[in-house]
Amino acid sequence: MFKIFFTDLDGTLLDHHSYDYSPARPALNQLQREHVPLILSTSKTAAEIIPFRLEIDNQDPFIVENGGGIFIPEGYFSSIPIETRKVGRYLSISQAPSYIQLQESLACLADQHNLQVESFAEMTPSRLSELSGLSEDQAQLSLQREFDLPFLILDGSLNTSQLEEEAHHLGLRLTRGGRFLHIGGNANKGQAVTQLLELYQINQEDSILSIGLGDSENDLDMLQAVHVPIVIPNPQSQSPLANRLPSARIAPAPGPEGWNEVVLSLLG
Repeated sequence: MFKIFFTDLDGTLLDHHSYDYSPARPALNQLQREHVPLILSTSKTAAEIIPFRLEIDNQDPFIVENGGGIFIPEGYFSSIPIETRKVGRYLSISQAPSYIQLQESLACLADQHNLQVESFAEMTPSRLSELSGLSEDQAQLSLQREFDLPFLILDGSLNTSQLEEEAHHLGLRLTRGGRFLHIGGNANKGQAVTQLLELYQINQEDSILSIGLGDSENDLDMLQAVHVPIVIPNPQSQSPLANRLPSARIAPAPGPEGWNEVVLSLLG
């Protein structure tokens, strides 16, 4: 049985407040020793993920901006029967609208419904640092987006359910992350996971057991796409993910502590 782990980052592998992952180091080390793929699947950008992958010595594909883009190290798969484009040392797969299109669509929605919004396209690194707790250098990487536009509603009476419906009418998708709302194309983490699982199956003979770990609403599609969904408790969430996935396994603690314990138990 060939195991593959898919994991969210903020609030899951990374602590929600400090972004620390050190409590998960034992499980990360065990994954490497057993040569088990660990696919990072996040709302973060490729610019953020590439240095983090180097830091934890991760060599596997990764999913960025809520499924908007898939990045595969060149030479990782012998066969990729999907259209890709070369980005540095990676092959990228995406059918997402352009970042400019997303900005125009969000501005249109805000104007139609008299909403005051603030998106990443308008934020400076210092403003994002203030809102998120990221350093200004980290915030600068987070602002280098291609496929997904995070934003805040500062003022207005339209609730998020209404906004989700309006976005759908434009062929777009609204999701809620740990701190921000996100508007993007119809691609999601679950679709990206499914594409990668198909590529793994094409390129190796063993049967696959896929495991997903996430803590918030934008992880739902990913957890529905794997064989073993695992919910990491999120004390910040107003809509606990476990309520949407009654069959999911619940990690024993939030963040990297719970992540570490449940991954080690599955490897063991």
